[in-house]
Amino acid sequence: MTGHEPKPGPRRLGRAGILVVAILAALVVVIFLGRNLWHASEVTEDPPAIDAGARP
Repeated sequence: MTGHEPKPGPRRLGRAGILVVAILAALVVVIFLGRNLWHASEVTEDPPAIDAGARP
């Protein structure tokens, strides 16, 4: 080994940056959609029974 690794070119660095941003955006979208689907299923469930007339 010579100890001198060639630096990646600007095009390769640009592609790596775009890939990182795309992965982060996909994570945000998946989490957002998952939370919305979870919330929708929570809303459609029956609410817990509350006895409005009972007082402690």
